[in-house]
Amino acid sequence: MVRCRCGLVFQDPQPDDETLMNSYYHDQGFSDSLLGELRTITLRNAREKLARLRVADALAPGIRVLDVGASSGAWLEVAQDAGMHATGVELGEATAANARARGLDVRTGTLEQAVPGLEGERFDLITFWDVLEHLRDPRHELALAQRLLVPGGRVAASFPNVEGLYPRLTYRLLARRTGVWEYPELPVHLYDFAPRTARRLLERLGYAVDRIKSFGTPYGFYRSTSLSPERTGPGLRGRALRAAFEALHLTAYPIARLTDRGNALFVLASAA
Repeated sequence: MVRCRCGLVFQDPQPDDETLMNSYYHDQGFSDSLLGELRTITLRNAREKLARLRVADALAPGIRVLDVGASSGAWLEVAQDAGMHATGVELGEATAANARARGLDVRTGTLEQAVPGLEGERFDLITFWDVLEHLRDPRHELALAQRLLVPGGRVAASFPNVEGLYPRLTYRLLARRTGVWEYPELPVHLYDFAPRTARRLLERLGYAVDRIKSFGTPYGFYRSTSLSPERTGPGLRGRALRAAFEALHLTAYPIARLTDRGNALFVLASAA
């Protein structure tokens, strides 16, 4: 991970297409787990996104929503239950098929591949939940979204915040010394945004940024992934590392909540 002089953090060199294709995007087991043991979590996360949009006054019954990177369709379900008309685009073939089998309108492929099938359709809201950091060219994707929005339509996105208090503390105090960092999801996260780089990205494309607000990724996510015993090791060193990250979590999370320096970002922007 490197940081440009402009502040953007990204992978250098970028992983090749084969590496990305062999990740969980196309993994049948992961797709099945989204409808199994992970379903409770995905629905809870979708309801939290709905709440953030409601606080930002970005919802109304009957609006048309397009979700890019729809995954299992949890957000589409929640949106439909709230009275919205929801369509999704999902890269993973098995995941998209599972969503369609449950009656959801999910197109397989990238947004660019889906655009011809969406010709003539316009959306009030296009969402990129934990998607932009995975894309080789987020600018291109956001430009495509502009073409599909009604005048004054909005895009909403969430992604990790590399300038969050907890990621910065753990990087400086632990990661540089131990080689273990809970934050980056390599190789699939190609970019790591912060409030200023996210704002610059959107404004240079002609969007007006309405809201940038941080929030905290539940710490349990790290306990079960990058800080799990399988990743850090079962021995004394692994236990000590997990305890150190836990101590920083207990200190940093409350301060980050008060200072708007959570380790994830919610962004809402309007098209010109």
